Amino acid sequence: MRIWIVREGEPLPGGIANGRLMRSGMLATLFAQLGSEVVWWSSTYLHYEKRYAFLSTTVVDVDKNLSLFLLHSKNGYRKNISLKRIRYSKDLGKTFREESKLHQKPDIIYCSWPIIDFAYEAVRYGKEHSIPVVIDIRDLWPDTFIQPFPKLLKPLAKIGINIIFKRKVSYVMQNATVVIGIIPKFLKLAESYGRNLRPQDHVVHHSYNNTPVSDMERQQADSYWKEQGLTQDQCVVSYIGSISNRIGDFDTLLEAARQCDDPSIKFVFCGAGGYLDEVKRLTNGLSNVVLSGYRGRAEIQSLLKLSTFGLLSYRNTDDFIDSLPNKFGEYLSEGLVILTSLKGDSRRILEEEHCGAYYSDAQTLLAAINNLKGNTQLLETMSKNALGLYHREFDASKVYHDFYKFLKSLARDFKKEQGRTVDHA
Repeated sequence: MRIWIVREGEPLPGGIANGRLMRSGMLATLFAQLGSEVVWWSSTYLHYEKRYAFLSTTVVDVDKNLSLFLLHSKNGYRKNISLKRIRYSKDLGKTFREESKLHQKPDIIYCSWPIIDFAYEAVRYGKEHSIPVVIDIRDLWPDTFIQPFPKLLKPLAKIGINIIFKRKVSYVMQNATVVIGIIPKFLKLAESYGRNLRPQDHVVHHSYNNTPVSDMERQQADSYWKEQGLTQDQCVVSYIGSISNRIGDFDTLLEAARQCDDPSIKFVFCGAGGYLDEVKRLTNGLSNVVLSGYRGRAEIQSLLKLSTFGLLSYRNTDDFIDSLPNKFGEYLSEGLVILTSLKGDSRRILEEEHCGAYYSDAQTLLAAINNLKGNTQLLETMSKNALGLYHREFDASKVYHDFYKFLKSLARDFKKEQGRTVDHA
């Protein structure tokens, strides 16, 4: 099977970018390993690092079955929600339209949403060439663009967003062969732009690949955390992700760290972002906080094994309240009890599966940590529940293999259906 993956904004394989592979990266490498010919259409601009890997459209052959086709835009952006990023999106869509004409046609296209113009051109290509296109909704674009506006201006912002984007978004959602989402709410985005959900439209959770790193990498990573003052006998409460106070609720986390008077509890903030310098300033003098900056796969695996709790500390905005971020499966993979500030699906699942707790402020966060820390039997039970949930629903080796089978079946059935249509005509 020949598969096109259309997705920018993720770390790329082949040593091009820093960062661990995410959903599209894991799918691309898995599909190639399973024998499919994969072309991953992405960008020369690295979203997480805010830098160019190349200064012109470039093809990189990662291995015999996986090639990266990196499209170039001069509109590299610094702010994720900005006019420049909109121009960047248009550039990629236009370049994809031109370059795709020169390539051998795929059997199926898997396209991650956002960005809008990329997806629009992918669906248009699929319609023109009778190729099934699967849209994977992973963010509430363009609705999320309304969030930065004050409440009184949001209705006007909505009108402006519709003028700019509604035609293309509606085209994508109504003409995609299949729509999937990381949570049920994301399928509702497709409905809101005119799609009548079909039996094959479904949820595919963000999943995590827990393949161990090498012994040497693990030993080096263990040494790093030991140098940071972390030990097995402590209660380690870890936040892994972007250090952004627009997305993350660091006000609550920092207040909890300030109020915590138990020296065995350590708060670890592992990640990089625009708010990191401010967090450093605000935690100056707090001996119970470790700021590690960005760390690699080995160090994160080591940290997870040291940790008791994993923090999903996000603000309850429309695009996050029901989300199950990447870290959800990652925390579960090592049996961490998850503490979430989100009121939606993460809270519901954690409470139903009895493997985490919801908190609303610094006091309830500390209460949850202290109550569970003091009940070893309950903590062990919740940890086992977390591992069970991971293996059932968030283990990449299962979830993404099943998704590959779905894509193969879809491509085969679509081709048969097209053949019957042609014969009938």
